[in-house]
Amino acid sequence: MLDLWSEMCARHRVETLAYLAMKTAAVRCGAKPGELLRVPLCGRQGAGGCERIRTVFAQLALPYRVLSESGDGALTLFYHPARLAEALARPGAVAVLTARGWPVGHGCEALLGELARRWRRAPAHEVGFFIGYPCKDVAGFLSSAPEVTRPGDRWRVFVEEGPSRLLMRFHRRIEFWAAGVCATAPGRTACFRRLAAFPYAFRYHQIMKGA
Repeated sequence: MLDLWSEMCARHRVETLAYLAMKTAAVRCGAKPGELLRVPLCGRQGAGGCERIRTVFAQLALPYRVLSESGDGALTLFYHPARLAEALARPGAVAVLTARGWPVGHGCEALLGELARRWRRAPAHEVGFFIGYPCKDVAGFLSSAPEVTRPGDRWRVFVEEGPSRLLMRFHRRIEFWAAGVCATAPGRTACFRRLAAFPYAFRYHQIMKGA
């Protein structure tokens, strides 16, 4: 029975890696500063399984920060350092974070540490800046502004909806493409290389000018 359970957990780790590779493809290629995911554990591993799931995170080869752990899994922020620095330096993000007491000007590590510290008390909605939501949508949520969210939106939308929906469609496109890559690439190295090579730059920066 133990061997069967070990085999199931090993298969779970393989499947988890494939899932994470797909969901973080936009981060890997630089089209998104971060992705916040709850990574489930295998069956009865319990909270101690969060340590074992870190072996999967290491294979994913992306920087990450675990924000919370429980018997259900690890809530984890995966991020692209350069894109994250850009996202947190946008004027809209700086204005909101400064007003809310974040250590702006001390670098990404300080802001990541503050995110983890605040998350221990309650979800920090400023995380939207870390995962690439438009500044207007994060600020709108924090100020309870009138929203224009539609069914199926990936986040709550405020003010001008066009740039937000362009960005959602762009991220969906990458995710669908990444699913095909993960299903057909001959091994992890080839998969990650193809994901990192997605030509994101022009479209991403064009969208973000309006977001």
